[in-house]
Amino acid sequence: MNIEEKITIPKELLWDYKEPPDDIFWQLQRIVDFFPAYGTDINTVKLLFKHRDKLKMEYGKYKLIGIYNEIWEEKSSQRN
Repeated sequence: MNIEEKITIPKELLWDYKEPPDDIFWQLQRIVDFFPAYGTDINTVKLLFKHRDKLKMEYGKYKLIGIYNEIWEEKSSQRN
């Protein structure tokens, strides 16, 4: 599955910006800070999983992102 290197940052997470910075790591960090309340869609989870070692997060969130990624992979393989 191809991952699009672009995500949508919910307006609720942009209290200090009108528009999110055009930096994928800033965007992913903002999402991971509020995960799993935000960012559980397939593309965002895939990007979080792909870049998880470059982001600051608690070990529990690290593991939770792995679980979400597994679930999305299972769902994707069931469709094929």
